[in-house]
Amino acid sequence: MSNQLTLSQPLTPQLVNAVQNLSTSLKTIAPTNSETTQLITYTLIATAIVGIFVYHYLKSQENGTN
Repeated sequence: MSNQLTLSQPLTPQLVNAVQNLSTSLKTIAPTNSETTQLITYTLIATAIVGIFVYHYLKSQENGTN
């Protein structure tokens, strides 16, 4: 895959592993019914992923790591 994620902070191995596991799991639940179902599903998944990144960022700031 040629998609690269550029962040100001390096990704931890645990986060990378979690994202890989999530990607594998998402292939199983990928909706195929209608565009509306796909839109709702992927919006919910994107919200969860953003929440995970925000949590990780806040946790790293709380621990004093940049």
